[in-house]
Amino acid sequence: MLTPQRFYDDLAADYDAMTQFASRLEKQATVMGNLLARLPSRSVVDMGCGTGVHAVALAKRGCAVTGVDVSAEMLARARAHAERHDAAVRFVHGDFLSPLETQADLLLCLGNSLPHLSSREALTEVFSHWRTLLHPEGHMVVQILNYARILEQRERIVNIRREQERTIIRFYDFLDDALQFNILTVTENTGKPEHDLRSTRLMPFTATELMSGAEKAGWSNIRIHGDLEFNAYDDSNTDCVLVAS
Repeated sequence: MLTPQRFYDDLAADYDAMTQFASRLEKQATVMGNLLARLPSRSVVDMGCGTGVHAVALAKRGCAVTGVDVSAEMLARARAHAERHDAAVRFVHGDFLSPLETQADLLLCLGNSLPHLSSREALTEVFSHWRTLLHPEGHMVVQILNYARILEQRERIVNIRREQERTIIRFYDFLDDALQFNILTVTENTGKPEHDLRSTRLMPFTATELMSGAEKAGWSNIRIHGDLEFNAYDDSNTDCVLVAS
């Protein structure tokens, strides 16, 4: 299995096509606008920013944004997107524990980035560090997949997408204490089909584990929601969203 850095460095060239950046940016502009209406913020840290879809959407809404990602290749594409959309974003090559010379109103970790942590014990350390990056009244919002449902239903297939001559299959292998996340790309040319498999390890954090990690890190007002609209959470939701201040 690849480290998160190597996994996303290798994936970067295909990532925007796989996640449909253009249509996703349009949707996330609305999602981020609704989030800012609930948690008014002028400055935002986007942890695990990837190719910058949330960072760009937030900057276009007037926020001072710092985007952090472990993959230099993903950040290169994020910078290109920000320039193309005339969005002023400060990008930092780093991990969840990187020091930042900033204190923000809002810290986001969206799109299932947090499960790339190496252990459950690391949650408290990361959440403690993130408190230092925020103003005293700041908020942390973490969005991950609802692993309670995934583990209960043993859902292996995440997504299958067809793109001209390529088929991209995202799927899980269930390990003893973690998940192996796989992306299989099958390319069909005139000859024999070719395939490429990339895999990395994920920690399937539950809502209870997120709340416990935040409590141990000193966060006080901690809530779990089922989506970024802050609707109620239950085990049938696709997502699990932690909000803390």
